Amino acid sequence: MRFFAALMIAILLSGEGVAACPLNDTLKLCVLNGRSLAALHSGVDRGDWTVEAPSSPVNTTSEPRAGSEQYTMPSGLRFAMYYQEYRRLFSATCTLDYFAVLAADRSEDLRCSSAEIEAFEAGLAAASLGSVTKDRKESGTAYLIEGQTTWMTVVVVGKDLLNVWVETSALKKPLNKPRTWKAQSDHEKP
Repeated sequence: MRFFAALMIAILLSGEGVAACPLNDTLKLCVLNGRSLAALHSGVDRGDWTVEAPSSPVNTTSEPRAGSEQYTMPSGLRFAMYYQEYRRLFSATCTLDYFAVLAADRSEDLRCSSAEIEAFEAGLAAASLGSVTKDRKESGTAYLIEGQTTWMTVVVVGKDLLNVWVETSALKKPLNKPRTWKAQSDHEKP
C-alpha cells in the first residue's frame, strides 16, 4: 500500500507550476513517517528531508521523553514536530511553519488545486493506516484515521491559502491481552 501512497505523492509532485502545495509534504512527512522518530530520521538518511539538530532527551530513562524537531522538505516548506515518547506510545503533532511561508512572501506555496486535494485524499486512503473519516466544515476539512495501532487527525484549514497539521498517537508495541480471572470453586481453594 505504500506504493500507492508514493504514487499519489508522485502525482502531486508532477503538477505544473512552481508552487509547492503543502499537502504532498504533509502526506510524506507527517502521515506516512510521523508515527515514530526512527521513521522520521530514516527519511533524513534517505535524503527525503533535512532536520535541524535532532533533539535527544536529556534523561533517556524518564517518561515521557519529549522534544521537538524542525524538518525542511525539498520544496523548502518547513514543518515542526513536537513529540512525547512513552514506553509503548508515541504521540506527536506535526505542523506546517505557516507563518514562515507568509513572512518569506511565498504564499503561492500554500495554494492547492482541486486535483492536488483529491490526490491527497486518495493518498490518505492508500496509506492503509486504517479507516479514514472525512469531516468537512466551512473553515476546512479534518480527516480521522483509525487503525489498530495508530490514530491520526489530519486538519486542512483555509480556502485559498491552506494550513495543515497532523496529530498522531501510535502504539509502539501491541497491548497484551487483558487477563481474565475466573472464580475458584470451593474444591479448588487451598
